[in-house]
Amino acid sequence: MFNKLRKIVKIVMPFPYVLTLVRYSEIGTKGDNRSFFEELLARNIMAKLNEFGIEAKIDIEQTRLIIESEVDISPILSTVFGISSFSVAERVNTNPEKIEEKISSIRIKGTFRVSVNRRYKEFPYNSQDYSSKLGEIILNNNPEAKVDLHHYDVNIGVDIGRDYTYIYTKSQEGPGGIPVRTQGRGVVLISGGIDSPVAAYMMLKRGMEISLIHYFQSSRLLEKVFRNKELLEKFSPYPIEIKIMDHRKLLGPTVLKLRERGEEKWTCIFCKRIMYEEAQKYAEEIGAKAIVTGENLGQVASQTLDNLNTIEEKIKIPVFRPLIGFDKIEIERMSEKIGAFDIFLSIPSSCDCYFLPPRPRTRSKIEDLKIIENDMWSEN
Repeated sequence: MFNKLRKIVKIVMPFPYVLTLVRYSEIGTKGDNRSFFEELLARNIMAKLNEFGIEAKIDIEQTRLIIESEVDISPILSTVFGISSFSVAERVNTNPEKIEEKISSIRIKGTFRVSVNRRYKEFPYNSQDYSSKLGEIILNNNPEAKVDLHHYDVNIGVDIGRDYTYIYTKSQEGPGGIPVRTQGRGVVLISGGIDSPVAAYMMLKRGMEISLIHYFQSSRLLEKVFRNKELLEKFSPYPIEIKIMDHRKLLGPTVLKLRERGEEKWTCIFCKRIMYEEAQKYAEEIGAKAIVTGENLGQVASQTLDNLNTIEEKIKIPVFRPLIGFDKIEIERMSEKIGAFDIFLSIPSSCDCYFLPPRPRTRSKIEDLKIIENDMWSEN
């Protein structure tokens, strides 16, 4: 598989090019499966670069990805899950003389420190000793510079691999997580609010490829939904599918039956059960293995522990609720971070549900629901 990857991503690069050193964290804990995660991360990066028409090549070198691209790709790398950090760097052969020659050319004023990471353990110096040695070289060539290990203006990074060493002065954080498509696919119940896009983002970060399902209630909500879809595609290496279903047609017959029997307070519970069932059908159609929602415990009537248990009673695949333990303020902060909160505020919001009862039921038992359900659909 590795050789196949190399054939896909290695192309002849125009010169000059930008060289970027990419680091990951959690992938390094995957043991024998690490190469699978590395290769998928490389594929995901290439997919995002292809989306923007950027030519590049990627090599995998001892827990690092090395990217040569025609332009600076930092804004793109900051959205690819699986990356912990990255640096635009210069490359020299792993040879003390070559490294020290390059370090000697650095001109700096103010405070600095040197951080050596010795991935190649046969290098003749350990990291601490070599940091000191390189620091002395910089001081000898920059009389106005001073070493400060804690309050520095510049951190000079030296990443020593077996064949090549990478030297850089800046690092940028990646989004973390693990590569999308390492954990299969899930169906996300998406709305125009802030909860569901944050939940979708969190599952993308955990390596899940997602498809969306939305239950149409109004055109203004649908506009937000498609903007949320576009936002999530910023963090997905692949296009995100969406299925739109008519909420009124889907729930209408059930609501009429409930009203006829004076059981309108059960509306939200029956609504969510129907939504889950349709999401499960969609999952079966596309080969997804889970349902994802933006529910968190106790936020609204249908999200009490009793009701959540009743709602998912018929569902045979896992239901993931990544926000289950978050409060509203925490969710809002996360939505602001990824851009979903601006979408939520962009169009005035109100409850567009046609069927919301005045006093929805906050506690339910499956046994009681079954009685009502049997009565509703039994032959007269």
